[in-house]
Amino acid sequence: MMPGLPHLHDPADHEDQGQPGTHDDAREPAVQWAPWDEARRIAYGIPQPLPNILLPLAQCQDETLAESVTAEMPVPHYASAAADGWAVAGEGPWRIRTPQPAETDERLLLTLPPEKRMLPVVELAAGEATHVNSGDAVPFGTTALLEAHRGHVVPADPSVEAPASTEHGRRAVEGDTLEDATPAAPLVKNQDVRAVGEEIQQGDLLLRAGRKLNPVHLGLAASAGHDMLPVRRRPRVTVLLGYANVVEDGIPGPGEVRDSLSLQLPAVLKELGANVDQVRRVADGCEGMVSALTESPMGATSLLDARAEMVVTTGGTGHGEDDHVRQALAELGAHLVLDGVAQEPAHGVILAKLPEDGPVVLALPGSPLSAMTGLLTVGHALIAGATGEGLPATRRITAGRALEPLGRTRVIPAYLQDGRVLPEPTVGPAMLSGLAHADVLLVVPEDGMQPGQDMEVIPLPWRA
Repeated sequence: MMPGLPHLHDPADHEDQGQPGTHDDAREPAVQWAPWDEARRIAYGIPQPLPNILLPLAQCQDETLAESVTAEMPVPHYASAAADGWAVAGEGPWRIRTPQPAETDERLLLTLPPEKRMLPVVELAAGEATHVNSGDAVPFGTTALLEAHRGHVVPADPSVEAPASTEHGRRAVEGDTLEDATPAAPLVKNQDVRAVGEEIQQGDLLLRAGRKLNPVHLGLAASAGHDMLPVRRRPRVTVLLGYANVVEDGIPGPGEVRDSLSLQLPAVLKELGANVDQVRRVADGCEGMVSALTESPMGATSLLDARAEMVVTTGGTGHGEDDHVRQALAELGAHLVLDGVAQEPAHGVILAKLPEDGPVVLALPGSPLSAMTGLLTVGHALIAGATGEGLPATRRITAGRALEPLGRTRVIPAYLQDGRVLPEPTVGPAMLSGLAHADVLLVVPEDGMQPGQDMEVIPLPWRA
């Protein structure tokens, strides 16, 4: 939970909470100027939840686990040495056993790979010992591990001088005797041995459903025998960017606007749980939008266009002469679900469903902050409905200062200070600096805000 956001506002508190895929576009007319929270619930109810998918571990970073998973094997899955020393069985002294050649015929031995030429000691009987390094599998029958500094090797042949150093046991030979140099500290069963399943038993719960997977989760899953994990499938999104007078690099001239949405929208859509298949610039006007929604730039069999579940557009959602999105949707026979949101900014958000089981269209205003606010409210709810997650939660926090009433709801960037929420100073529809520094989106009701008032805020995905 974000610091300073102590109370979780459960969307289930709303009696009219929708469920994914419950919006019946055959019977319900478009909702006009819906309150911001109602617009979110409408969006959430439009898509049917997508089926879960299995992904290789390497592709699961930042994905959401769809089902709880258990360990496929114990961890560790073999008994291993926790230090360098001697694996011993029973009481000492112990007869030392060493790895033996895999072949008695030296010519045959040389035909084997180097790592196959010696057979390790895999089992010990009572009174036997063999040297192991930290991490090695200990032989079956091992009682405990005698650390290297405690082991004293006595040669089997008394006429042979004892090894000058036996710290790592390299000079011990088959049949030598190992004695405990510190018998006053008796060995404890399984001392310095990592037992099978010491960390995780087979069948133990590894990760709960709903986790956003990080690198450590993936490493844990791999250590317990998983190659793939079930994750929630992200809806595929095509982004159609409006306005032909946008400059994509360098310094724009008079009458031109430097592009920012082509950088923000795909990144935020991924943060919210979607995959962006393509980003395209659309010619201004109704004809350009109709063409973009019906024709593939890669040919009629384009897989990218054919598989998109959502289309996000920018610009042309107002009610002026140059606003063309409604006209384009009408020409295509789309069902208009949401026509405007009663909030500032982002009042021009439109939601529609293209015919013949086509994608959902989320049309955002063209001004940068308006587009981002609409995406973070209505768009987030739409994506959550498709992935099968709950309606994105809001939180409650105390207002830090007053805001005058404007007679309309504002959803604006804000920051947290000393456990209170304060509005950012730059919140105009085209301004991004306030959002860049914000911690949350603050919902300011029509009658304004007073210090100490309990306020609703929307977490930002990159700050949560």
